[in-house]
Amino acid sequence: MRLHISTDDVPERERFDNWDAMLDGTLGMHARPLADSREPFQANLSVSSTGPLFSLTMEADGHCIVRDTATVAQRHLNAYWVYREVGAGARITHAGDEVVTTTGNLIIADADVPCEIRPMGRYGHSVLLVPKPALDPYLRASGRPVLALLSGLNGVEALASGYLDALARNWDGIGAESMGMVADTLCRLIGVACGAAAANHPDAVRAGRLAEAKRLIDRSLTVPDLSATWIATSLGISVRMLHLLFEPTGSSFARYVLRRRLEECRTALLADPTRPVIDIAFAWGFGSLSSFYRAFQRAFDMAPSDLREASRNARSA
Repeated sequence: MRLHISTDDVPERERFDNWDAMLDGTLGMHARPLADSREPFQANLSVSSTGPLFSLTMEADGHCIVRDTATVAQRHLNAYWVYREVGAGARITHAGDEVVTTTGNLIIADADVPCEIRPMGRYGHSVLLVPKPALDPYLRASGRPVLALLSGLNGVEALASGYLDALARNWDGIGAESMGMVADTLCRLIGVACGAAAANHPDAVRAGRLAEAKRLIDRSLTVPDLSATWIATSLGISVRMLHLLFEPTGSSFARYVLRRRLEECRTALLADPTRPVIDIAFAWGFGSLSSFYRAFQRAFDMAPSDLREASRNARSA
């Protein structure tokens, strides 16, 4: 399932009421204006579900979002919010407890208790709705509704954040059956980040470290001498551990770096047909034009010039 909701095509005076109705219909939540709210109100919401996970991203002008007692009683979700703060931050009141988020934080919260969210500015939401039966086995019982604020910056918390980033980037390519295994790994990582023993979930920790390694590699592809030693040192692990992380994937560290560089070069070749090939190759870390041509031909079964020619022909057809 995939759905995109926007206020852009709604008359300005009707936008907020329309948004409130859409939030109620899709998430069982209500919108309330802030005292200093200004018109015209703008908001966009994208939702998608695959396997056991329900994903939503939201960008919106500041307003209060409420899930009250009556709505909880009417719309029982039997799930947790896994909320990643990508905006300026928000103040969240949840079953009498309160947390204040900053950019990069992770919040794990029971979706079936009253809550209120007030943003510091515009909303920048990236949220997963995770079924309770999937996450409960990995959480320590506390006797209170779950509300955990994780920095997302260090240790296993950073691994969980990196895994969420990887999941968001690859969401469309993950089938329903595979998403079940992905969800289980995510739940184990969240459990460890919330206090479960890491030794009980080695596969989840390994998956989180691999996602973090790939994220760092993707950010460093333009570095010509990008090496396993540099990546491992940056992650605080040994070079051997880095290679072991890639071993179950069927690809090595070097092959992953090469594939990602070639993918970025392919995108750049099509984005600007006038940009010289040598400029693109060197910009993405290739030290030799001849080695770039050989690798590109092997990967895509065509030369860079053939790719551009095929793209031109497709546009003119």
